[in-house]
Parts: sequence; structure tokens; C-alpha cells
Amino acid sequence: MYGGLERFPQLFLGLVVLSIGFATGAYAVGDGLSARAGQETITVTGSARKSIVSDTVLWRASVTSTQPTPAEASKELAAWVGRVSSFLHDAGAGDDEVRVHPVSTVTIPQLGPDGRGDTGMVAGYRLSRAFEVRSSRVKEITDIVQKSSALLSEGIPLTAQPPEYRYAQLAKLRPGLLAEASRDAKTRGHRLVTAAGGRLGRLQSVSAGVIQVTAPNSTDTSGEGVYDTSTIGKDATAVVRLTFALR
Repeated sequence: MYGGLERFPQLFLGLVVLSIGFATGAYAVGDGLSARAGQETITVTGSARKSIVSDTVLWRASVTSTQPTPAEASKELAAWVGRVSSFLHDAGAGDDEVRVHPVSTVTIPQLGPDGRGDTGMVAGYRLSRAFEVRSSRVKEITDIVQKSSALLSEGIPLTAQPPEYRYAQLAKLRPGLLAEASRDAKTRGHRLVTAAGGRLGRLQSVSAGVIQVTAPNSTDTSGEGVYDTSTIGKDATAVVRLTFALR
């Protein structure tokens, strides 16, 4: 499922842009594409896709205590932080995989009788601590995340984000994907021009887009690049545009 380079689906088929030269007189090419006789260049788009598996997982969670005094909030928060830490340790998360952030404090203002105006007095204190679990053990940490709901049944108000799945080797993958996409573009250009009775000339320019990392079989794209973190399995897609002279 995850090996080998594949052709990007039908999304990019037909994305062939012809640079118009100085002559006139149009003729039909392929499925709905058109060109003009005497053109000087042709620009074609090629793509390549590879299935990848996330090698890093990041999970963020936090607990918050709200009490009339900072001492009460601190005491309650400390108990909850200790329980969450014990849960993570007992579930198999290593000390080097778990980071507990410092306490953040928010003062809650006392409102007036109308519920709007600030009286200048303090109604309470909100103290929070955040947890961050980062690991290359994707499956094991995912299992821990799925079990974390047990803390809620204990009365611990754990607020958790969905785990983020990332691929740390994208930089190493990029050259091969771009090379494959370039070969795909050249093949398409050759077939198009040959079918029209012409010959592909020298390469004039190359333009490479941002690598798109999407959920499997997704057609999402963005000029800034898509980076899906919701799935363990992903598709990495490269798109290249080549401009050739015509002979």
C-alpha cells in the first residue's frame, strides 16, 4: 500500500498549457485541448505521488482548575497534573517523550450586578498546565491517546487535541518525487507533440510546486502547500511544469 511512486490521479490529466506563438489557425488536440500552428513553446505539467507512513506523533492536552483563591486552584491542579503524569507513565510513555509546561495563571474579574461591568475585584483564579507528548512510536502513543478518556471518568477535566501525525523525512523524499514528476511531464509533452506531428525541442524552463502532503486519495491542493496531520498514512505529491521549445 505504501511503496512506489504512482501517477497522480486524473486531477492533473489534461493540465497541459500551450504557449501561443505568432501564427494563427487552430486545430484540436486530445480531449478538449487546443493549440495553434506555428507555436514556439509548449508547457506541460507532470506529477508524481508516493504513499508514506507518519514517523512522528504529537499529542497536546491540558488540565485547568478554577477556584476562588490561588492556593485552592494550585492544590487542585497539582493533584490533577500528578494523576495525568502517572497515567502517561503507566501507559508506557517515556519520560523523554512527555513534556509538562509551566503553570499559566488567569485572574477572573468580578462583574457588577448587571453581569457586565468590572468591579475591580477578583472573583477567582484559573490555573492551567499543558502536556505535550512527542514520539516516533506512533502506534504506541496513539494507543495511549485512545485510553486517555479514562481520566474523564475519574473526574479529571482533561482537554485534549487530536494527535498530529507527521513525516520527518519529507526533505529526503522531495528530490526523488520531483525527478519522477519531471519525467512524467516530459513524457506527456512528447506524446502530445508527437500526436500532433511535431517534435519536442530543448528544455526552456522548470517550475516546481510545493510538495502536497494529504490524506490518502485526497485531491486537496494549495499554493502554500497542504500538510495533513490527521492520518497516519498519507500521500506526498509533487507537481512540476516544464517548458520546451518545439522543433
